[in-house]
Amino acid sequence: MKTELRLTDENTARDENFIAQVRAVLDLPADARVELQNIAADARGGWNVEYAITLPIQIRGGEFGIANGVIVDERVSAALVFDARGALVSSQVSPVDERHLRSVKDQIKKLAATDQIFSAPSGEPIDSTALRAQRKPWQIVADEQGHKRLKRAYIA
Repeated sequence: MKTELRLTDENTARDENFIAQVRAVLDLPADARVELQNIAADARGGWNVEYAITLPIQIRGGEFGIANGVIVDERVSAALVFDARGALVSSQVSPVDERHLRSVKDQIKKLAATDQIFSAPSGEPIDSTALRAQRKPWQIVADEQGHKRLKRAYIA
């Protein structure tokens, strides 16, 4: 069952507990980052609230080679409208930009196809000099949650 979302004042929109409720009402994954972008009062005493959302999207498929399963971040936005009593009237989340996501996937495929990605065993230190010698400017590292992330190892 979803939580009834109520905005009591402008500061509530910044509160971590309120943002957790926003995440639940919008049916966002638990690891989505939600950041307040704007809050404005309307002419009828209600509130228009905008959040920037960073969605972690897992890239899957054999065509991604060593990068199969990496997580990429895609940005979307959410707009919520509250009435003068603070009750949620409407909410909308923008869709993921599929053209941008397709472009990111194409780039990862090209990097994998040209063997430019290094994946070190977990916890092993990475020597950027050795990666330069191997011509692997990208590396796969684990983030705080243990997900595979593609990071720049060095600038060529």
